[in-house]
Amino acid sequence: MLPLDSFSALSIAACALLLATVVGLWLAPRRGWIALLVATLVAGYVAGVLHGPAAIWIVLLAAALLIYRRFSLLWVRGLSAVVIVALVLLLGTHVLPGFSNPLVVRDVVLTPGAVPYTLYFNFDKTIAGILLLGIGGMSSVVPSLSEGLKRALPIMTLTVLVAMLLSLAMGYVRFEPRWHSLFWIWAIANLFLTCLSEEAFFRAFIQRETQNALGSRPYAVPIAVSISAVLFGVAHFAGGWPYVVLATVAGLGYALVYERTRRIELAMLTHFALNATHFLLFTYPSLR
Repeated sequence: MLPLDSFSALSIAACALLLATVVGLWLAPRRGWIALLVATLVAGYVAGVLHGPAAIWIVLLAAALLIYRRFSLLWVRGLSAVVIVALVLLLGTHVLPGFSNPLVVRDVVLTPGAVPYTLYFNFDKTIAGILLLGIGGMSSVVPSLSEGLKRALPIMTLTVLVAMLLSLAMGYVRFEPRWHSLFWIWAIANLFLTCLSEEAFFRAFIQRETQNALGSRPYAVPIAVSISAVLFGVAHFAGGWPYVVLATVAGLGYALVYERTRRIELAMLTHFALNATHFLLFTYPSLR
């Protein structure tokens, strides 16, 4: 099922290093993720996954994040924030040149009547997420993972139920439980690439920095949560207005988990739990 022209030995090595860099954000020694990212970039260029100006965009995003973190002047932080948002969105939508993301599957119909599904191993979007978490930083004051799970589980469960019931009510999917051999590679790409990059931007940057900017004002939390959720929904406009509505509802759940726990891992886990439920039990990605 893997296109051989996309997954040469060199591109597999580059993909493995990209995944190792993601995991290294949590498990590698201090700043060890940087060495893994450099190795990923070298392997990416050798494999042809990266070429030309790819490194320029990555360095620009890293520089903007460093400036945002280290300078207190309002205009400097504001300008760097604009650059960060622009670069992350352009990388996330695969607009910037220099990336030939490996194709995993193309136009696979997972169930009768479903929209054909295509999956890429997206280096541009994932590297943006890695930089957002690695340089932008994760929240330093967080509950233990077990305590965080206790806080997150009710919201996680409700998010999955509401989002999927709404999907059914809107005719976006049907209940079609099945197993597909694509699941494992899909799960790896979805959790470590898609969920990481999207939660890093919408929760660890947009939501956190909005709340920080509003300070101790009583409306800081609801405004930050709402902005994070709505922007997440709007970012999915390519799927049509039903997808925007569903993504906004899902984004609200992810934002609430992040607000309750301050752990980006649990926002990612909630995001993945919903996506995995969708993949395994319902039409995926949607009905025609």
